[in-house]
Amino acid sequence: MADLSKSIAIVGLGRVGTALAVLLWRQGFRNLRVCDHNSAKVNILKELTDGSISDCSTPAETIVGADLTFIAVQDRYISEVARSLAESDQSKDVTGRLFAHLSGSLTSVVLQPLAALNAITFSLHPLQSVADVEGGVKVLAGSYFSFEGDERAFSAAETVVAALSGDLIRLAAADKVLYHAAAVVSSNFFIALEEMAITMMSGIGVDADTARRMLLPLIRGSFENLERVSPAEALTGPIVRGDDQTVAAHLAALREKFPGYVSAYRLLAALNVDLAKQKGEITDADFPSLQL
Repeated sequence: MADLSKSIAIVGLGRVGTALAVLLWRQGFRNLRVCDHNSAKVNILKELTDGSISDCSTPAETIVGADLTFIAVQDRYISEVARSLAESDQSKDVTGRLFAHLSGSLTSVVLQPLAALNAITFSLHPLQSVADVEGGVKVLAGSYFSFEGDERAFSAAETVVAALSGDLIRLAAADKVLYHAAAVVSSNFFIALEEMAITMMSGIGVDADTARRMLLPLIRGSFENLERVSPAEALTGPIVRGDDQTVAAHLAALREKFPGYVSAYRLLAALNVDLAKQKGEITDADFPSLQL
């Protein structure tokens, strides 16, 4: 796979698939073939790559001659695409060729119809939040990627990730779901928490857009702390100071204006207490307001 002349196929041009195609093209992989039923997505990719990527009308046509195929469709369609490829006229020529999907939660087992035909299958998941194609092009490069599947594909995964200036880790199939759950907590739940904070700001008359802009520097500061030190060392605020009076006041304010947030605050505060206890300066007894 170190040879940039090798052919790569990408079936599905969602946000991640399109961003991956753009980045590989920028890194010199010119023998790229793609397929998506949405012509608008194909046109977007062509605009981003000077129209030099070949688009195909069907997934089966896309994989013709491809050394490596990425099935970049939504999770619920991966097994369907794998099965249709295995049943296509091109299936007789997949022996020894590489097929991967980009799902964070699914394992390479969903590609079993292709593995049964002696294709080499694996999953390669970018540990990144991709909200749109433009953002994906910016953030995929330099990200961590997880590899799971047939070890014969690992060198190919290394080549692709190296081209993206990323880092690659191995995962066991049994660990894939917990890995993905951790990613959801880190990324998706964080966004929900910020929406919670923005909504709470509305209780003092701050509009949503202003609240978001107010909170962003605080968020960035917390991220920068976490880049430098451990979570326990990065923690700031009333809990790490053992300030139950402030925590009790927070709970009272929420009961008055946003009672639906009380249970979430209590849960998160308890997790913060557990984190702060690692420093050995507080105990559960310091926070009677959190005791049921």
